[in-house]
Amino acid sequence: MSRITIPSPFGPLNALRWFADWSQFSDDRDLELELPAGLFVAPAGVALLAAGIADRSNKGVTTKFHIVDEGSDAVRYLQRIDFFQRLGVSVDSKFKRHDPTGRFVTLGNIGDLRAARDLADAARTFVEMQLPGAPPSVIRSIHFVVEELAANIVQHSGRPETGFGLAQGFPASNRFQLAFADAGIGFLESLQKNPEISGRIDADADAIQLATEQGLSSTPGRGNMGLGLSVLRDLSDRLSADLWIASGNALWSRKTVAGKRVSIVQSVERWQGAWICLDSPVLPARG
Repeated sequence: MSRITIPSPFGPLNALRWFADWSQFSDDRDLELELPAGLFVAPAGVALLAAGIADRSNKGVTTKFHIVDEGSDAVRYLQRIDFFQRLGVSVDSKFKRHDPTGRFVTLGNIGDLRAARDLADAARTFVEMQLPGAPPSVIRSIHFVVEELAANIVQHSGRPETGFGLAQGFPASNRFQLAFADAGIGFLESLQKNPEISGRIDADADAIQLATEQGLSSTPGRGNMGLGLSVLRDLSDRLSADLWIASGNALWSRKTVAGKRVSIVQSVERWQGAWICLDSPVLPARG
């Protein structure tokens, strides 16, 4: 049996380690995921876990868990956001469930457009309560981005059954995080279906860059489709947030360095599909 120990903290900064481990073991018939003692897992990690497990399930193989401490904060968090329930994993359910409204957005499978709208509505309620001083325009942008990114999974990933999204607020650090992941066809293959750009790009990094800069999608002329990523990029700049997008062998990130917003591209072990994470201060930057 192969085993992957979930990195801690499992958030965007450990995504590269996860991509390396997953690319090595994801196709093994007998795979066990170990949740170590002291594990902290953020939405960015949860989305990757969910998409990967759903991908294996669709291929007819199961994924086992080795939980070192069933009473740990990480396990209780995964229970509260309905992680195990959504993925059909049976674990000890003796925990106190809190009302998620305004505190976190439970893990949602984005199988259709109704699910995309429901996720966006839940995220809007969450943001309105977590960001009481945020301008209405920011709240509208977040609602739009969540619905668009979720809808893109439905309409462009080719495998919406592997798509998941969620959000969480972290009062201690005064931040919130949105995350999406799927195990679909990825940005490059999706954009190559667009006749306006077919043949123009042949690298995952180029596909991500085009999508974030120009709002391109696999289907031109479809209303707002394709705008989600460009709006997300603009929103991250407005909030001075960190933004990560991975697809195929590329990880694109946008952050503030020495007071300036910069984009960084890294090569990573292949993630078949797409992963998006926005990690932001609770209030927009002044100035």
